[in-house]
Amino acid sequence: MVTVTGIAPGASGVADGGECTSGAADRTRNGSLRVAAVFSDHMVLQRETPVAVFGTAPAGGRVVVDLMDDQGVTVAQTMAVAQAYGEHETETPWLAILPALPASGPYTLRVSHETNRLEFADVMIGEVWLAGGQSNMELELHTSEHGDEAIAAAADPLLRFYNTPKAGRIDESAEAASGWEPAVAPQVAGMSAITYHFGARLRAQLGANVAVGIIDCYIGGTSITSWMSRATLIGSDAGRPYVERYEAAIAGKTEEQMRAEADEWQTVFDRWNNSMAAMKEAHPGITQPQIDAEIGPCPWPPPVTPFSERRVSAPYEAMVRRVAPYTLRGFLWYQGEEDEAQCESYRELLGMLIEEWRTLWNLGGYAEPAVGYQADAGAGAVPFIVVQLLQWIDGQVAARGEDPRHWPVIRAAQLDASETLDDVLLVCTMDCGEFDNIHPLDKATVGTRIADMALRGVYGRTDIEAESPRVVGVTPAARGALDVTFTNARRLHWRGTTPDTMRAAAGESGARGAGESGFEVAGVDGVYVDAGARILPGDGERVTVRVEAPQVDSPTAVRYAWKSWGPAPLFNGAELPALPVTKTKGAAKTAISLCGFYAPAMLQLRIWCTTPLEPFR
Repeated sequence: MVTVTGIAPGASGVADGGECTSGAADRTRNGSLRVAAVFSDHMVLQRETPVAVFGTAPAGGRVVVDLMDDQGVTVAQTMAVAQAYGEHETETPWLAILPALPASGPYTLRVSHETNRLEFADVMIGEVWLAGGQSNMELELHTSEHGDEAIAAAADPLLRFYNTPKAGRIDESAEAASGWEPAVAPQVAGMSAITYHFGARLRAQLGANVAVGIIDCYIGGTSITSWMSRATLIGSDAGRPYVERYEAAIAGKTEEQMRAEADEWQTVFDRWNNSMAAMKEAHPGITQPQIDAEIGPCPWPPPVTPFSERRVSAPYEAMVRRVAPYTLRGFLWYQGEEDEAQCESYRELLGMLIEEWRTLWNLGGYAEPAVGYQADAGAGAVPFIVVQLLQWIDGQVAARGEDPRHWPVIRAAQLDASETLDDVLLVCTMDCGEFDNIHPLDKATVGTRIADMALRGVYGRTDIEAESPRVVGVTPAARGALDVTFTNARRLHWRGTTPDTMRAAAGESGARGAGESGFEVAGVDGVYVDAGARILPGDGERVTVRVEAPQVDSPTAVRYAWKSWGPAPLFNGAELPALPVTKTKGAAKTAISLCGFYAPAMLQLRIWCTTPLEPFR
């Protein structure tokens, strides 16, 4: 059965592709000078670190970048020379580095080459994050829970966002039409709901004069392999099958045939989308399962084509490479739903994506472009905050009493990445799902939780609670029980069972019976059964839960919340849900079984490039 991930309901569409129409204004160009489209009026540049400015110009051309205050006084200046990486190039990349500046503004950014000049107004120096992934990151504020109220209240001109044009091929027309916008009504309606709440929380905590900018870079229904280079994919056992499946899907088809298939699917999809919108308008509060029961499920997936924005490497080429290496504080990543059928590969792929993106944003790579370039080992890793998949199961699958348990495997891969890769932080959302709705509407909880993780893990705000309870050990106890020890577990308690019961539920201490605790144990036969559990007394950061099942005399393994949708009722005093886990008795470190694939620490992951790392093309 194919999981219907799809685009987020109500999300903006994908660019058509192509170049600017003759005679149309292109704000990114003046004569032979071009600046990457991510630079525009109202942009936010990263504070307290050197800032990359980049674009294209004639080979050998000298480009000057000035940052000026409202009196026209230059507060920072730099220059660069456009470098040719091949013969007969007319447009060649340049990259200039402005010095680090504190939070401040507004400024004007002027970029000049000979008599050509581009100027961008209302530029702030503050904090910049890039948000990537698929539809749950994509879901826009106007579609989210309490979105109308958030839009009406949005009045902070120092929270800003840039929606990277969604494309499978470079689309300079869409890039020219894009631009940074303040997150105020009405345009804030089209901002990712998660990043809006993330940014609003940072604005409230970082100081009134610190602007926050979010680069939204996502497309619903995309695999993790859509966001990685083809060279990286074919160089790995995990990525190569994705490329091979893509090539097999288009083999023997003409472009005319594939465009006809894509147009036919688009017609069906648009009809379904319009019917869904009409039902929501006619029946406010109707749920997605109710809609699907009336009009059928979303027609998914779309045909595989070379011009699809969801093919392997497509948005990497047309989106990620177009905004890199815009200087950032860090990345937000929320994705994995589309890859459940290949869950055993996800840990390796996630590690490769993190390393490849960090390599793209490592400015050392642009100073020394060469085949096989390796990221500077001494360079600080750009933080990655990963959102762990929440709870979800297809209603028809659940009705049959089945659970493929692919999502627990992806959650485990995300947990392992946070435990074995430097500067990778994990946000648990096990309480945020909706039964049979893969696009839950509560994005305020997720966005705020990500912001709190950034505040604590990146900005050093130890006064903010952000870490979920995490298993750190399993030891045998009396009468065949296991003691499971959690850290980040001060005031550990039970609340609800599945996400649909947690909001209204009160906290409980003591014991939970089998089938309600979320725990399972297995003996030497490897067969897991539901287990009861009791929170043992303790008021420190480490709290122990005693787990036992009478039918398993000598348990050798225990797992918690290891279902696509099921009980996950443990919370700490900050009301952060416990991370799902599987462990063997006596293990001091998580032993994660990823559908038969185990990915150990991937700290030495190497990204081999077949083309130079150029700043912007």
